[in-house]
Amino acid sequence: MAVNEMDLLSEELPGWDLTEREVTWLWLFLESRESIQMDECQLNSQTMRNQIARALRRNPRVTRGLVRARDSELLPEEAFSWVEKNGRQPKWLAAQAGNKTGLRIRSSVFRTLTDREQLIALFDLWDRDFGQKESALKRLSDAWTEHARSDRIFSWFKDKDERTKCALAWSWLEKNKPRLTWRAEPFTKLTELLEFFDHSGASDEEKELYVDKIKRRWSTQKTREKAVEKKQYNFVLPLSVNAVLDKLAEEHQLSRTKVLEMLILGEEQHELYLPKQPSR
Repeated sequence: MAVNEMDLLSEELPGWDLTEREVTWLWLFLESRESIQMDECQLNSQTMRNQIARALRRNPRVTRGLVRARDSELLPEEAFSWVEKNGRQPKWLAAQAGNKTGLRIRSSVFRTLTDREQLIALFDLWDRDFGQKESALKRLSDAWTEHARSDRIFSWFKDKDERTKCALAWSWLEKNKPRLTWRAEPFTKLTELLEFFDHSGASDEEKELYVDKIKRRWSTQKTREKAVEKKQYNFVLPLSVNAVLDKLAEEHQLSRTKVLEMLILGEEQHELYLPKQPSR
C-alpha cells in the first residue's frame, strides 16, 4: 500500500508518512501499551489501517501521546543500517532484544515480521527514551561482534566432510546433551550448526568441550573404518630380524607395522632385493 494514501488513518494522523514500520508500531502500541483489543488482520492492509484509525478516533488522548512517542522513542532507520536483512545475525539480535526489553509480544502481526523487522519493532515499542535506546542498540552491536568471534570454535567442521561431521555432532549432542537438542531441528551443515548454538545458551567453554569430544568420536570412527580395510597376519621372525626391525622403526620414528608396509611396497615397486623366479 502506498504511504500517505488518503484513508481513515491518513486523515487521523495528517503529516505522518505511515510507512509499514510506523503502521506496525501503531498497531502494537495500541495492543500492548494501551491494551486496546484489535481484530486479527494482514499487516498494513486497509483493514488494519482502518482499525487503527477508529481506535485513535475513540481515544484522542492516545493520539496526542503517539505523536510525542514517535518523536522521542523511534530511532531513525540509519540506526539499524548495520543489521543484515536475514540470516543468523538478525535472528540472534531479535532474541537478545526480546530479553533486553522484557517484551513478550503475542500478536500474530508481530509473528509475520522478519527477524530484522522484529528487532526494530521491539526497540520501537520499548518504553524508553531515544538516548537509552541508542545506547542499548550500540551495546547490542558490540555483543554480536563478540558473539560472532566464537565461530572459530567450529572451524573444524568446515571441510569436505562438513555434512558428515555435522551429522555426527547432532548424534553426539542428541545422546549426551538432550536438553540442548530437545525440540530443535537437526542441523546438517555448518551454518545451521552455528545458528543452533546461537540459541543454545552454551558458553564458549562448553562449546569447546563439546567440539573436542565430537572430534575424538570422529577420530575413533575413522580408525575403526580404516581397521576394516586391513587384515591381521601372525608370523614369527628370527630374533636377529626382530632386532633390525626395531632399530629401523626407532631410527625412522615409525611403527614396526609401517616399516614392514613400506619395505614390502618399495620392493614391489623397485624390485631391488628379491630375485625374480625364472618363468616356467
